[in-house]
Amino acid sequence: MSVPLVLLMLICPALDVAKIIIFDHTDGELKLYDIEYAYLSYSFLMVVILLCCTICIARGFNKMVENSVRSLSCFLPFIWISVLVIYTISTRNELGDIPFFCPQDYNYKSPTIRLACKIRAANLICMWSFTIYIMFFLIILLVLPSEDNNAKVDKVDKVYGRIEQVYSKDDDIDNEVKKDKSMNV
Repeated sequence: MSVPLVLLMLICPALDVAKIIIFDHTDGELKLYDIEYAYLSYSFLMVVILLCCTICIARGFNKMVENSVRSLSCFLPFIWISVLVIYTISTRNELGDIPFFCPQDYNYKSPTIRLACKIRAANLICMWSFTIYIMFFLIILLVLPSEDNNAKVDKVDKVYGRIEQVYSKDDDIDNEVKKDKSMNV
């Protein structure tokens, strides 16, 4: 796994936990939605699944990981994107009229609200970046041939190489026979 994917995999739940903590410290000015906890649970599940895949790859269980990823990739990304879309739509107005990128010149009720705004923006950006990155990762993982396929291709190439050697020897023998016949004539 690449470093950005691992970082995003760990940062997304951490930012959501930070968001929950900060929202709780706004004295009720900012309220959390139930989808927040569903997203957090699902993001931890994604971390666990990806870490398990990584451990399996590190231990040499590539075929098992490939089969698991192929199975999970049929439905897990759709569930993940559904949760993110619902999450994004549900939480789009949680800060009221505060702009998404939390400008410094906006009149915040408290510094905690501005911090909550920054954490929320970072959370959404990381969440969608992780989603795009993991989709590319899954596509690459599913499209690239496995080691077994590479071994089969190598085996076929060796067989064709041997066949070419046999035919080239036959061609050499045929050429020698023709040469001998032409010399005898």
